[in-house]
Amino acid sequence: MSGSESATVRLRTPADVAEALPYLLGYRPRTSLVVAVFHGARLTGAARLDLPAGESAWFDFAAETARGPISMLDDRDRPVPDSVVLYLVDDPAPGRPARTVAAHLAPLAGLLRAAFTHHHVTVQLVLCISCHQWWDLTLDITPGPGTALADTTPGPATVAFTVAGRRPASSEDALTATFTPLAGPAADTLRTALDTAASAHCPGAAARPGAAHVLLERAATAFTDPATTALPVADTATLLYALRDRLVRDWAMSLPDTHTIPAARRLFTYLATAAVGPHEVLACAPLTLLAVTAWYDDDQALARLALRRAHHLDPAARLPALLQAAFNLPISVQQLKDLARAGRSTS
Repeated sequence: MSGSESATVRLRTPADVAEALPYLLGYRPRTSLVVAVFHGARLTGAARLDLPAGESAWFDFAAETARGPISMLDDRDRPVPDSVVLYLVDDPAPGRPARTVAAHLAPLAGLLRAAFTHHHVTVQLVLCISCHQWWDLTLDITPGPGTALADTTPGPATVAFTVAGRRPASSEDALTATFTPLAGPAADTLRTALDTAASAHCPGAAARPGAAHVLLERAATAFTDPATTALPVADTATLLYALRDRLVRDWAMSLPDTHTIPAARRLFTYLATAAVGPHEVLACAPLTLLAVTAWYDDDQALARLALRRAHHLDPAARLPALLQAAFNLPISVQQLKDLARAGRSTS
């Protein structure tokens, strides 16, 4: 198997494949199914899904998971996968051994194998990962003791990915903390401004694109200075409400191109953290824009996590869902920039 566009990383054993998980997404996920898609021997994409909350949903989840990559690629006139590697990731309940996770998820592994096989896609491996251990559930429905993942001493997969220039993020928690809503006195001030802005913005009312564009340009210019960490609260509230408008949001997608990626990244991060309770849903647009900017910056881990949070805040929002599918293909930076420029020209 190969796992890098700039250099080839060969994964020869299930232990290598287990060790490679953080490099596929850029971080080690929690409570997830990760589907690594292969065309021939080449890794061509990886997607993360939340594990179902209950066993009653497993059959439908397996069927939809197998159908998803095939229909998505077929819709884009791309060949369906030849094979997949599946990772089931979860932690045990407090006081329970990690082996109970593997035993619990083994039937789901079987359903996933059957679902992909039904679509003529080979399942190379199904690995369960829990508490720094892994189990091969490809055939084993009664998992025994787990095998420890490389911890203090890097394994061969870690060495190979490092040589290839690929590094995983430190943790999912560390990344999500960067766009967690503000707290304390700053949050209280923002909350008051957002309450005021909410009363001034009728639901469904369109933003004034020209005024919003000017304010966004001014804000992006301000964040070109690394010393800038915030905007006036009135401007912040105005921008968060303006970005609810699709045309304003699409126009803002090009700010990393017209200013700088670091400036746009700082601006969108700040706006995401400024959407304090009970206005958290307003973070959906800046988180989506942060994801686009992070993808430009080759920070795929942050891009994926920001999109996941955006989708959680507003499941009906179309752009986060479309971008999640695009990132899983994956989309190139140039294709994404072309999309952003199109958004500016039509706004």
